[in-house]
Amino acid sequence: MYWVARQRFHHRSALMQGWGVALLLAASALWVWLAFLLVDQRDAYCYRTVSNCELITAWPQQLAILAVSAPLSVLGAALLVGGSVRRQTSAHILQVIEMQKSEDRARSGGK
Repeated sequence: MYWVARQRFHHRSALMQGWGVALLLAASALWVWLAFLLVDQRDAYCYRTVSNCELITAWPQQLAILAVSAPLSVLGAALLVGGSVRRQTSAHILQVIEMQKSEDRARSGGK
């Protein structure tokens, strides 16, 4: 029973980490796309004087990409960190239980 519960806990933690990585990858792809949109200078046009240039950008599209990528980044980071902490905490608790059992065996064997 203990082993099955531990395996389920680790599986859920790994799923959290996997979803976190997937969301961070999606957010990274959106950030790269946004960077390419910002760097793209083909939409620039200038009047006859060079100092009076205006940049026509698709700022609603850029803001939409930013609005989607920011929550994905936060949620992905939270899931990744949460899954990692769950796994490390589980491993720590398991070590503490094993140490307690070892101490109990040493005490009962020594008497």
